[in-house]
Amino acid sequence: MKIFIKLNLLTLYLIFSFGSEQVIAIGLPKKNNHFSLDELRSSIQLKDDKSTFLYCTEASTVKGELKIVGGNNMECKGNFELAWDINVPSNGTYELYLIANVRKEGENTDILFKTTGGDMNFKLKPTKGPYLGGRNFQRLELTSEISLTKGQQIVSFSTKGISGDHILLDFRSIELVPISAKKRIEKENLRALNSRESVDWLVKSGYGLMFHWTSESVQQDGTIKSYEEAVNEFDVTKFADMVEDTGAGYVIFTIGHAESYCPAPIKSWEKVHPGQTTQRDLIAELADALKRKGVELICYINGPLGFNLDVKKETLTDNEQQSFVNNFQDILKEMGSRYKQQIAGYWFDSWYQIFEKFPEVPFEQFNKATKIGNQNRIICLNSWIYPSVTPWQDYWAGEVASPIDIPVNGYMQNGPAPELPYQALLIMEPYWVQQKSEMPNPRLSSQKLSKYILDCMNNGGAVTVNLGIYQDGTVGEKALEVMKEVKSIVRK
Repeated sequence: MKIFIKLNLLTLYLIFSFGSEQVIAIGLPKKNNHFSLDELRSSIQLKDDKSTFLYCTEASTVKGELKIVGGNNMECKGNFELAWDINVPSNGTYELYLIANVRKEGENTDILFKTTGGDMNFKLKPTKGPYLGGRNFQRLELTSEISLTKGQQIVSFSTKGISGDHILLDFRSIELVPISAKKRIEKENLRALNSRESVDWLVKSGYGLMFHWTSESVQQDGTIKSYEEAVNEFDVTKFADMVEDTGAGYVIFTIGHAESYCPAPIKSWEKVHPGQTTQRDLIAELADALKRKGVELICYINGPLGFNLDVKKETLTDNEQQSFVNNFQDILKEMGSRYKQQIAGYWFDSWYQIFEKFPEVPFEQFNKATKIGNQNRIICLNSWIYPSVTPWQDYWAGEVASPIDIPVNGYMQNGPAPELPYQALLIMEPYWVQQKSEMPNPRLSSQKLSKYILDCMNNGGAVTVNLGIYQDGTVGEKALEVMKEVKSIVRK
């Protein structure tokens, strides 16, 4: 047996060569710079009251030509096998789902799902969705019932007899839903659906703007002032006038991002992030200045950073999970009570990462906390290109960067989140945060953007455009001209 070590930016692989076959163990635990073969396989405890997800990054054994890419999904080529060591709490039946983007090359590929109870064969069909020429991840039902016996066992997901080296699918996870919990799950889904706030005002506004104004934003000369100094110098009136010139109906403004700075004296935020709040309440001033222009304010908060959950850790302790819950309760309660109608909504980032590490997140409790002070406040939990992590939200976060297929009656057709009201988030520049002195040319023309906005408005969806913004609160002149032209076309 030959052992090779391969190191890339995402993970560490040990490749054991048995003749012509390679077996790749992913994410090996490290102990005193040595690896224990007993540690190659970590058991995943199945839940009997909710779904259990078997992620590609948690596979105990991987065979074949596979590649983990950004966002923790796996490009699968040719013949491969993924296996997980699971622990089943009791004899039971489960629904089986595949979370993946199946490419055209993967059509009619035979998939074998194997358990100790037997083998099941499925044929893949290409997934569908709004990403034009891109990846459309979906939650695909493979079978309505499989039987699993109590105790520890290995389940696997594999192909065979494949010729060629095309990527067949982009694999995210397997989902196992216990049949015994179906009624409870359906009741919660219905409760979540009935709790949703109306997004009519968002749809009627048609389009809005997002600004990643952060501690990493630069001045026009490329320098950076301290965050508090930048907050103190921010010209709210000038900013609101600029927004009015674009015709935007709402603004999504960052509260923390890569670094967790909050432009307001929020005591609970200061407790979690010492030294990262300000005396000036820029949130309140922005909300009031925009409201005078008929523009609503939505606040962006990065979930893991804002509420302090280290999603890069292999596992989280009970104390770390409870601390996260306490933090979001305290921060959202204080912000909700302080701002009331001033904050019309939240856009929460990085929730697929949170859910992967902490699947027991009390989503209903989180949802209730976001509504404190304003029951009509609308929220979304960003799951990027993946299916939504919870029904406890009011609209789709829609981080798409470029225009996608328009909605039908306010919802996307197929794709990752057909159950959530449609809102697509685009970027005018090639990146979210302006970290260079030179502002790049706009990616979108006024004609193309206007047509997309009008098409979405006519079909019940909203469009948000992220504009590059300097630390002094100004935006690029070329992008501003595009948005002024959009206003003249859309608001005529």
